[in-house]
Amino acid sequence: MSNENKSSTELIEFRLDQFETSLSTNFDRISSKLDSLLTQINASEIKQENISTRLEKLEKDFSKVQTENEKLNQDMTNMKVSLAEKLSWTAGGGAVAGLLIKLIEGAMK
Repeated sequence: MSNENKSSTELIEFRLDQFETSLSTNFDRISSKLDSLLTQINASEIKQENISTRLEKLEKDFSKVQTENEKLNQDMTNMKVSLAEKLSWTAGGGAVAGLLIKLIEGAMK
């Protein structure tokens, strides 16, 4: 019986060693997958921050373009009024002013 108990004990120890090895292997795989996921999440967050920074820059640039466009439109309106005032003193001046305004508008487009 002692021999049988020794054999059972050895079998249990062998099975426990296998179980421990299996757990260790699976733990290593899970740990590796977790590390990979964390790396991907980090890369995604960095990309998102870069996109956010680019978007902010584009919004600022767009705002500058809008401001410049408004200024150009105001300058164009002022130029039309000034040109019309200067050319309005003659009968043909109004026609010339209208023609010049249309030419300037066409050139601006």
